[in-house]
Amino acid sequence: MKLHRKLLVYFISLVLSVLLAFGYINYQITHSANIDNERQILHVTLQYHADVLASRYREQPGPETLRHYLRETSRPPFSLYILNQDNQYLLEPPAATQPVPPPESLAQASSGQFHSDGRLCFWERRPLPGTTWQLLQIYHSQYDSNLLNSLSARMLITGLIILWLAGWLGLIISTTISRKLQAQTRAIRHQSTHDNLTGLPNRLLLYDKLEKAIRHFHEEDGPPLALIVMDLNHFKEVNDTLGHDIGDRLLCQIGERLQALLGDTDILARMGGDEFAILLACEDKSRVRQTIDRIIDALQKNFLIKGLLLETETSLGIACCPEHGEDARTLIRHADTAMYLAKRHNESFAFYDSNRDPHSLKRLTLMGDLRRAIETDELELCYQPKVEIAAQRIPCVEALLRWPHPIYGYIQPTVFIALAEQTGIIKPLTWWTLETGIAQCARWHQQGRPLTVAINLSPRMLHDLGLPDEIRALLDCHELDAGYLELEITESAIMQEPERAQLILQRLHDMGVKLSIDDFGTGYTSLAYLKNLPVDEIKIDMSFIQGMLGNRTDAMIVRSIIELAHNMGYQVVAEGISSEALFRRLAREGCELVQGSFISHAMSAADFDEWYRHSRWNGAAGTGSEPAVVLPLSRDSDPA
Repeated sequence: MKLHRKLLVYFISLVLSVLLAFGYINYQITHSANIDNERQILHVTLQYHADVLASRYREQPGPETLRHYLRETSRPPFSLYILNQDNQYLLEPPAATQPVPPPESLAQASSGQFHSDGRLCFWERRPLPGTTWQLLQIYHSQYDSNLLNSLSARMLITGLIILWLAGWLGLIISTTISRKLQAQTRAIRHQSTHDNLTGLPNRLLLYDKLEKAIRHFHEEDGPPLALIVMDLNHFKEVNDTLGHDIGDRLLCQIGERLQALLGDTDILARMGGDEFAILLACEDKSRVRQTIDRIIDALQKNFLIKGLLLETETSLGIACCPEHGEDARTLIRHADTAMYLAKRHNESFAFYDSNRDPHSLKRLTLMGDLRRAIETDELELCYQPKVEIAAQRIPCVEALLRWPHPIYGYIQPTVFIALAEQTGIIKPLTWWTLETGIAQCARWHQQGRPLTVAINLSPRMLHDLGLPDEIRALLDCHELDAGYLELEITESAIMQEPERAQLILQRLHDMGVKLSIDDFGTGYTSLAYLKNLPVDEIKIDMSFIQGMLGNRTDAMIVRSIIELAHNMGYQVVAEGISSEALFRRLAREGCELVQGSFISHAMSAADFDEWYRHSRWNGAAGTGSEPAVVLPLSRDSDPA
């Protein structure tokens, strides 16, 4: 009996030992699985942060963008840093108490792990697209704990001593730990895929659901999709004026109001900041339009926050699958593009249009073609004469840039100049124009034609402090006096950085270069600021000129601008002169110079030479005339 009892005790002890060992092994397996899961979370979140940060940096380059993003997103258990090519920390150097990978590890690998204060930390770095920097993310493991390992070892030793008690405790503890680890895993997974403020899915989860919906559309003939990206206008003013607490509450209320508009199958996500996205499964576009109208109507109603009534304005961008893209990344990018186009044109919403996309394949192709055209001298410079009304002569010509593309024909200047300003090609483009225009002006002087050449200056060039010296070098190279060069600057260009613009304009004026404000009347120039600018002439925008014969308001605006300019000592040029009646009316109003199709269209230098020899406006009487430029100046016959 005693032997049987002993065998029973030994058998039960063996079973409990096996159970205890099984519990310990189960804990280790679960622990390993969660560590792998943490590594995957680190990889996915790092890719997400890299994409978002690269997009923000393209929109607003500079260290402040990186610094703001790090402060906004770096929170436990994640830490974000920026590294240069030498693996040195930029912008936000880690504090001495913050765990960071050893320098030798950073030099040898792009990911790894290390221990800090008895805890396991994972790290991974990847290049930041569009920059020379790298994004480093450190994740503090929630599962690796020397304390837990020590407790597990002690439990095993205790179990060998007190098998019965240790066996049951091992089972209970392993089960409890497993449940806690699974709960933590679910919490971290939820945190990595949902917005902390609103509880809505974030960009990462939206991307995943969008990919699944697209796969369902292609493989199982699912419904077409529409992605709506929404951005709040002037939300920064709410934060700056009322505080981030009010801004956060506003975002939460917007999320709740939008969620109430959607169906069970629709997905609302917060993309970050004040940007939301809505994924719709729709059989036709009518539902998309209905949803857009409901969103606009809902957000036009005031929000009550802490006794304050707040109004909101939104810009919506819509991209549809498969019409505007057949993968998640393309749809999100195209919806973003449509949203920014709507915002730029003060529209409530806009569907994606490849013809308006500044990043479309055609525009990307044109970037390279334009750079090559500058290098190979494939651009053309045409010249449109300005006529001095009183003397009926041509003292100046305006140089206008033309681009004959070998495939697309002549590209509109508004298209390729805007493209050049967006991509940084504007500087070589401007210098090509200045070089060509000044060289041609010097040739005319050698031929006995003392003409002035007027060249449009890009807003970006106006803020280059080296501009005056480089222009002086060009003038000296072609032996042209600075007084025969006129630079035309728009009002908006002057007002972007008024102090710097005034400094550069003053230096150019001191050199003797003539300065003209182009398209006057369409910008936002302050008269108090204008009076201090060293300009010589003002060009009235053609939108006022062409309407002044039939519109009393336009006529009054033109008359007021002419009187204002004369009182300030400026000459006045009217552009867009298309008829003799306009010419006469402007002569009566006291305008000094005119240009437009009534005088002549823009011509190549060779055509201008031929036209000038036979023109009524060359100051030589009896040399012939053209029907378009013969102008008797008798006021008795003035129809205006």
